Amino acid sequence: MPNRTRTTLLTTEKHGLSILATLHGEIDLLTAPALNAQLAPLTNCAEPDVLVDLRQVTFIDGTGIAVLVIACNAATAHNGRLRLICTHPITLWLLQHPGLGLDFDVLKVLPAAA
Repeated sequence: MPNRTRTTLLTTEKHGLSILATLHGEIDLLTAPALNAQLAPLTNCAEPDVLVDLRQVTFIDGTGIAVLVIACNAATAHNGRLRLICTHPITLWLLQHPGLGLDFDVLKVLPAAA
């Protein structure tokens, strides 16, 4: 069996007073550690305001959701916020499923730059 590696590409840019982190690809057990390492500096600072754009994510599993929870908790702990932008129906269902008790601020469009 061939050894396959998958990467989640994260690009960042300023969006008004926020940081826009755009994710591409798959977020799963294989890519989650790298994504966690990339999100940590964005959320472990004073009053972070991070927008995570998931619109180009093709797959996310529980490990990926856990990375987003960690990033959200870190932003909140530093008196900031983390908002998700998502339009994929299955991902939206997962992020907003009442049985999971997740408390993400989910947007369907990129907000205007403040």
